[in-house]
Amino acid sequence: MIKIFSLFLLTSILAFAGEKMTIPPYVALSGFIIIVGLFFWGVYKAVKTQKTIYALAMLPFVLLLAGMFFI
Repeated sequence: MIKIFSLFLLTSILAFAGEKMTIPPYVALSGFIIIVGLFFWGVYKAVKTQKTIYALAMLPFVLLLAGMFFI
């Protein structure tokens, strides 16, 4: 499931690269809340259970940080 989502996300980024897109404020705010929530949930579960699989919940946050340098 994550591979399919990652492929979809990567394809979207490459398809719209270079085009001027306007993102509505409610979409940006919703995405920000979801990403921050997943980040803190991933940190909490990873520390609590000592399983690295929960660290994947931090992936959207890391991708967002990396994306800020290229947008």
